[in-house]
Amino acid sequence: MPLRLDDPITQVPLVGTAKSILLENLGINTVKDLLFHIPSRYKDTSSIITIDQLKIEREGTIVGTLESIKNIYTRSRKVLTRATISDGTGRIEAVWFNQRYLAKSLNPNEQYLFEGKLNPKQTRPQLVSPTYEKYYQGVVNQKHVGRITPFYPETANISSKWLRARLDDVFKNLEDTILDPIPQDILKEKQLPTINEAINLVHNPQEVEDVNIGRGRLEFDELLRVALQIESEVHQQTGKQANIIPVDFDTVYEFISQLPYSLTDDQVMAIRDIIKDINSTNPMRRLLNGDVGSGKTVVAAAVMYGVFKSGLTSLLMAPTSILARQHFKTISNMLEPLGVKVQLRTSSEQIENSKDPQVIIGTHALLFEKELPDNIALVVVDEQHRFGVNQRKELLEKDTNSLIPHYLSMTATPIPRTLTNILFGDMSVSFINQLPLNRLPIKTHYVPKAKRDSCYTWVKERIIETNYKEQAFIIFPLVDESEKLEAKSAKKEFETLTSTVFKEIKAALLHGQMKEKEKDEILKDFKEGKYSILIATPVVEVGIDIPNATMMIIENAERFGLAQLHQFRGRVGRNSLQSYCYLLAGDSVDEENGVERLMYFSQHNSGFDVAEYDLQTRGPGEVFGVKQSGIPKFKVATITNIKLLLQCREVAKELIKQGYNVDKILDNLFR
Repeated sequence: MPLRLDDPITQVPLVGTAKSILLENLGINTVKDLLFHIPSRYKDTSSIITIDQLKIEREGTIVGTLESIKNIYTRSRKVLTRATISDGTGRIEAVWFNQRYLAKSLNPNEQYLFEGKLNPKQTRPQLVSPTYEKYYQGVVNQKHVGRITPFYPETANISSKWLRARLDDVFKNLEDTILDPIPQDILKEKQLPTINEAINLVHNPQEVEDVNIGRGRLEFDELLRVALQIESEVHQQTGKQANIIPVDFDTVYEFISQLPYSLTDDQVMAIRDIIKDINSTNPMRRLLNGDVGSGKTVVAAAVMYGVFKSGLTSLLMAPTSILARQHFKTISNMLEPLGVKVQLRTSSEQIENSKDPQVIIGTHALLFEKELPDNIALVVVDEQHRFGVNQRKELLEKDTNSLIPHYLSMTATPIPRTLTNILFGDMSVSFINQLPLNRLPIKTHYVPKAKRDSCYTWVKERIIETNYKEQAFIIFPLVDESEKLEAKSAKKEFETLTSTVFKEIKAALLHGQMKEKEKDEILKDFKEGKYSILIATPVVEVGIDIPNATMMIIENAERFGLAQLHQFRGRVGRNSLQSYCYLLAGDSVDEENGVERLMYFSQHNSGFDVAEYDLQTRGPGEVFGVKQSGIPKFKVATITNIKLLLQCREVAKELIKQGYNVDKILDNLFR
């Protein structure tokens, strides 16, 4: 039956409604989707050895004649299928468990390929559950054994063997070809195959190099997609203008000089970078990438002061109401004594210190505000990656007049340099690596299960010894108990801890299921010292500033990415006191990998170090704690392949310069 790329997957032989529903779990809805379902690994079963060699090497692929096959029923009603295979060098037995259909589907006296390992427990050589396929006199004709065999991402009742057979049907019956979105001259220059050739190579490789060539083209496509999106944003800014904000460092120094502390060199350098950018009609697009507690907010406040002195307005957006309120309090304390009018706007409240504010602080709800001042010259977005691509686009396209605002993004999640180009490739970057001068490094320790009780006792004694001035966070991964997850819950442990070890100490419970007003009240009371201990879920991950908190206990620490652990650690050590972070693992922690990760974390205070380590070992999703729409998902490409990304950006620039339809290219690139 002829097939076309856009045909629904049910047009492929043996794909009915039930199978199509299962295939949806793999993102396969059309014939083209099936072709773009790329193998996750390969196994080379093309080297055929004799039965005698197999007995020596203990593993491999043989071609043999099936002499006999039969089912044997055990006392427990299980089925053992036993076969005898021979070639010119000898005989060997093969066994399968609970696959009674094999006795009818495999025919004696015919030749088959068998691939597998010998049973290590049997003294007599025996192949255990080998994969098999009829021998078709040549590797090119084999689908499952005797070739470089592809294995695919699978789902329930959809195996790689079944997918290989369906793909074979597609290649035999496909009438049209995939439109190649990349011009031929670029393919030739980069020595890349066409998209059709690449798809065939990854599904039907004849040798290992075929896989490398095919996947190389697909990786190029995936990174070209990122590059085109980056360069398109850069191109869209071309010709657009922003207000020149005529501010110099001497003006900003009026703000810096009244601070009760000195700025670090990195902070001063970041301020200078931003001032230089906003003194131009070219709209600034800069990322302020700093470690936890490195003082990004004061940098933003310094620049906002300069904007105010120029008679213009600044806008700051935070991802949550809690963080927006905290920014409002912090920035108000710094700027209002200097005559700057600061206003808070969230979806639930508005604190209006003036009808003509020079600084407006809120959440992403500000994107949809109609009554914003016309003279907004600077937009600051905190934790930009938490907003998502569409919200960022809405922000940049929000144009209250012919000029667009300068744009500064801040993140307290240290982004590895290998990720910066992927997420913020269209922006300049300022790094803040130094901590404020009065801060002591946080002492971090991995606490084995045997020392858990003594850890809690030490925290209690520390609180009492400091006359209840120093405070502690205790973080749990869950709000309530779960039957599926072996992890401690905040609610249950709150009851246990406050009735035992912390019986005489005031503690509060905070979790995400509470209403915003209730959470704010608890945090306010904790900051004022009404509680000595805050038992919480990851709701405290970002932006909670409690100066007297010096102790952090993280239960089931192995369940969190290291970058997220670093955010928790950043809730303490925010003054000149010595602070501590204790990592308590769960009962089922993986000694080799889980403990190793936690030990690495305990020995590294730099957020950039731990984020890079997490990126390499667990992936980008762990760096940011949750799945973010701003992070591309790759089937083939490696997110750390910056060299190839830079090459793709040059190609993207050329495509845009030559006037190619970028949307059409994006629609047809491999994804």
